[in-house]
Order: sequence, then C-alpha cells, then structure tokens
Amino acid sequence: MSFQRKIFLAANSPSGFVSFFDELYNPYRNCRAYIIKGGPGTGKSSFMKKIAAAAEEKGHEVTRVFCSSDPQSLDGVMIPSLSVCVADGTAPHVLEPRFPGAVENIVNLGEFWNEKELFQKSDEIRSLSLENSIFHRRSSRFLSAAGALFQENERLLAPYVLEDKLSGFAARFCARETPKKKHAAPGKKSVCLLSGITPQGIVFFDETVKACASRVIGVEDEYGCVSGRLLEQIGACAVKNGYDVIFCRCPMKPKEDCEHLIIPEVSLALVTLKSLHGIELSVARTVHAKRFLKDGAVLRSRRLLLNRNLAAELTENAIEMLAKAKAVHDELEKLYTESMDFKKLNNFTEEFIFSLLAE
Repeated sequence: MSFQRKIFLAANSPSGFVSFFDELYNPYRNCRAYIIKGGPGTGKSSFMKKIAAAAEEKGHEVTRVFCSSDPQSLDGVMIPSLSVCVADGTAPHVLEPRFPGAVENIVNLGEFWNEKELFQKSDEIRSLSLENSIFHRRSSRFLSAAGALFQENERLLAPYVLEDKLSGFAARFCARETPKKKHAAPGKKSVCLLSGITPQGIVFFDETVKACASRVIGVEDEYGCVSGRLLEQIGACAVKNGYDVIFCRCPMKPKEDCEHLIIPEVSLALVTLKSLHGIELSVARTVHAKRFLKDGAVLRSRRLLLNRNLAAELTENAIEMLAKAKAVHDELEKLYTESMDFKKLNNFTEEFIFSLLAE
C-alpha cells in the first residue's frame, strides 16, 4: 500500500503565523519554482491538486504541502524527481522571486478574474478580509496563553531532567540505528511540520510517517519536557553521521522544538506521543520520558496536570477562532469565485501541466 506524503510548511502558533516556505526549494541549485499569485477563491489550490495528480500518474513522487488554516487546501506541491515546486506565494506566506525567470516564474491567476466586478465588491472584500484577520489575531492570543503554560511545565521539570542519561541514550541509539558512514559528508537537514493547529482541530499526517518509515518508535512525553531535546540530539547525530534527516517541528514551538523525526534511508521515524495530539500509530516500541527524569518530578504532577489541561482548553478556543476565520474566508472566496473565468483557467491548467511534465 502506498501513502501520500503530506506536510505543513507553516503553523498557527503562540507567536503568530510562522512559515517554513524557504524549505520548498533551494534557489542556488538547479531547480524551478512556480509562484502562484491570486486572491482567495481563484483556484490556486485546485490548480496545484491537478498538478500533483498528473505528476503521480506519470510516476513521480509528490509531496503535498497543506494549508494550516484550511487543511483541505494546498499551499504547495513538491516534485523532487523534476526539481520542481509550485506554491501559493500570497499572504501570509508571501514568496517573491530571487532569480526571476532563471529559477522562479510567476503564475498569475489574476489574469482570469473580472477586475470590474471585483472593484464593485471592494467594500465587502475589505470588510471580510479585516474580519478574517481579527479572528486570526484572537486565535493567536489563545495560543500564546497556551504556549506560556506549556513553557511553565518545561520550566518546572527542567531541574529534574537527567541530561547525561538523555545524551547517553541518544548516542547509543545513533550508534545502533545510524552508524557513521565512512568518508561521508554530513547529511541534509530539512524541516517541516506533520502536526497543525487548524480549524478542524489538531491534524496529524500519519500517512507521511507510513510513507517514509517501516519502523516507528514512539516517545511518550505527556508534558513535552524531554522528547524535543532527545529528538534534536538524535537528529543532529544522524546528520553528522551522513544521513538525511527530516526534523518535524511542533506548532506550539515551531522555531525551537522537534516533535517528530524521520530518517528515510533507514526507514525509521520517532514520533512524540501526547494525548493532545490524538496520534494513533502502531509503534515498534515506546521510549518513556520518565526514564530521563528524577523521581522527584512526580511531586509537581498536580500542577503540571492543571497547566496541561488549561493549555488544552485554550488551544480548543484558538481552534474555534480559526474555524470562525475559515467561515469568513469562505465568504471571501465566493466573491472571487463568482468573478473568475474558470473555463480559461482550466485550459491554462491543462497546458501548464502538459508543458511541465513533458520536459
């Protein structure tokens, strides 16, 4: 059975919207990037879905980049075998060409809208856009409060972490699973997110884990005080030993914390298990965070539990705000959809796909 590779490259987080769109492609290598410009409801996601499906029909492996504000929509498509990516370059993850024409090309879906009709709707468009922003800001405030509680738990548990024991385990694990390659350069480190805080709740792309790894090891860490450090150390060691590693960030701390780790060459994934995620994956074995904590940590468990439960409630409130933002965005999309010439867009899409895959 084959599984689609699905990731996020942006997160709704305690510090607001965080983007990793620089992971889409390396402009200093031989590659092509198509940056789509256009408003909501102009067919950007459908355009990319058709490209992804056509590429897979031709036998190419595809990674689909989903939108954390609408996990049914695509933000991008990556086709490594062609060194090609296609991405939504509009706000909030704005992409602009660094080497126009030589590496990046603009795909302007604004060519297929009726400018006069949209001008007549300008007041409504502005009003809905502002309302959407308000709900996103409210969501960010709830996530900020939840993030502060998670950080408090980390602060409380920090004195109880057995650093030597954790580092020793990571070193032994790497020596066994990713032994140093002879005369090999360091591997490549890439970053994405497998989890997202979305209008549909917390979404986890277990398909990607199954597509990349036949073995999955669970790291059970209810309070998130150990797993991030452990996975960072294992990942860094594997990269140093010559293996390509995918560091999957946590949407609660996307710039800091490694939530999951994938090492495709040895078909291995390490996945953090928390009740907040609701992950249901079959794991080969489980590593328990408690083994890296002094016994005294249990003395603070009541406060840790309270913080965790409050953070979960605040996250639910943030999700509710994201759902309201999505409802407003849907209204905004309708205004643009009504003013689009989709017949011309469909013809353009067919020509674009033929040209892309024929090369």
